[in-house]
Amino acid sequence: MNPTFVNIVFSVAAAFALTSTAQAQVPGIKSAGIDHVGITVPNMREAEKFFSEIFGCVAVTKIGPHPMTTSLSNDRKTQVPARAKSMTLKMLRCGHGSNIELFEYEGSKGKTTPPDHEDLGGHHIAFYTDDVEAGVAYLKSKGITVIGEPMTTTSGDTAGETWVHFLTPWGLEMELVGYPQGKAYEKRAPVKLWSAKHPAD
Repeated sequence: MNPTFVNIVFSVAAAFALTSTAQAQVPGIKSAGIDHVGITVPNMREAEKFFSEIFGCVAVTKIGPHPMTTSLSNDRKTQVPARAKSMTLKMLRCGHGSNIELFEYEGSKGKTTPPDHEDLGGHHIAFYTDDVEAGVAYLKSKGITVIGEPMTTTSGDTAGETWVHFLTPWGLEMELVGYPQGKAYEKRAPVKLWSAKHPAD
C-alpha cells in the first residue's frame, strides 16, 4: 500500500472516553458514529481489488451469494419480484475510518450508471491523505482517471483543504482530500469535524 494514503493515529482509550462523553451529552440515539457506507458494484472481484490496491482496505466478512426471488418495493412497504438473481456482499476495513460494504447483484435489471451529483443518493466517498499531489500521481500510475487537477481552498471555513475527484474502474466518482495543516474554521470553532488524521478526537 502506498504510505501517503495512511497517516492516522488511533487511541482506543481516548476514543472510548470521548465517545462516552458525547453519548452522555447528545440527545437521541446513542451512536458512537458511522459504522459503514454501502455501495453497489458491478463486479465484486474488481471492486475489492481496487480498494485493496489503492487504499489498503481489507475484506473481513462475506455473505452470499444468496438467491433472490423478491425484493422490497421503492416505498419499502411491499414485496415485489427481485430485479437480480442473487446478492453477495463483503465488508471492508479501511484504515480507522468507516467500513465500506460492497454489494454485487448478479443478473441485475437495475440501473447501470451511478447517480449524478444532482440526483437523490448522489455524491461520493472521500479518502484522506496528507499529500494529495502524491496521491494523484499514484492513482494515475494505476490507470485511474483523475478529474482535473487538485484544488486548494484559500478562504472561508475550509481554507487549507486540498481535494480532487477521480473515477473508480466502474465509473463511481470518489475524492482524495487533505489538510495536513488543518482548516481555517478549527481556530475558532468549539466543535471540530471528525478527521482520519485524528480518529479518536
